[in-house]
This record gives sequence, structure tokens and C-alpha cells, in this order.
Amino acid sequence: SGTYTVTQADIDNDGGGDGDIDNIVTADSNETGPDTDDETVPLDQSPSLNVTKVATSVGADTTPPFLVTGAGQVITYSIVVENTGNTTLTGVSVNDPLLSNEDCDPNTAGAQSTGFTIAVGGSLTCSGTYTVTQADIDNDGGGDGDIDNIVTADSNETGPDTDDETVPLDQS
Repeated sequence: SGTYTVTQADIDNDGGGDGDIDNIVTADSNETGPDTDDETVPLDQSPSLNVTKVATSVGADTTPPFLVTGAGQVITYSIVVENTGNTTLTGVSVNDPLLSNEDCDPNTAGAQSTGFTIAVGGSLTCSGTYTVTQADIDNDGGGDGDIDNIVTADSNETGPDTDDETVPLDQS
């Protein structure tokens, strides 16, 4: 008898590309030639990601619930992309068209939002801001009374996932 411990690399490369763990055994003796047998055990490669987005402040107000009261206020957002599957995610990207400065790697100059890898059970945290315009106030946030914001996260191994965050505004 014997055991083999499946590695993350086995799952990430889908068992070498054929979707299973392949194992060949050879038995031999002084009186016979070798005899072999193989066994394959299928892998379940199930990549998955989840993105969540929350407003963390409006201007100097850091206590929810938030309310936009005027043009020029800066809404700060936190975006978290989690690897909720069993496969390492590569080419992870975060796209939020409302934010011009979303950044997922504060240690690198400039706003970084693409090309990330997230290990199984890991996450990527991004941040960004939006400055409320007078047009936002005048048109009541597009007519629904709030600043709407949708973020999309994607990877090479998954389809896209989205989350939205709305921050109400006071049109007075």
C-alpha cells in the first residue's frame, strides 16, 4: 500500500492537463519480467472568485451610513477579490469605470489593477476614490438619489464577478 498527497500544482495544472492523477506501478521478480498496472483518480478543478466592494468614507466621515452632501466630496472605496475555489487564480483584474485611481498594489508606483495571482483561500485588496461632481448633485445621481458604482473582477480561470455599492446623496 502507499499514499500520494495531492499538491496545489496538481490541481492548478489539472493533473498535467488530462483532469486526473495518473499513477503507474511496476512489479518485478527474479523469475519474471516486469508487470505494470495503472490507476487514475479524477480531479475536480473548480476555480471561483468573489468580489465585494464597500464605501469606507465620504470626505472626513468614516462612520456608515454615508451621505453625500455636496460636490467635491471624495468617496473612498475598498474592493476585495477572494479566491473561493480550489485553483490558483492568475491574470486577476479589477475594473471599476467610476474610479480613475483604483489600486491593488500600493507598493508599486501608479494605479495597478491587472495581472495579479491569488492563491486558494487568498484575497486581493484594492482601493480607489471618486470625487462627487456638481452634475452628480444636479441630476440627483442620475435620478435615483445616489452615486452608483459597479466593480468587475475577472481571472484567466473564471468568468467575471461583479458587485455594486451605492452611496446616497442629499439634493437640497
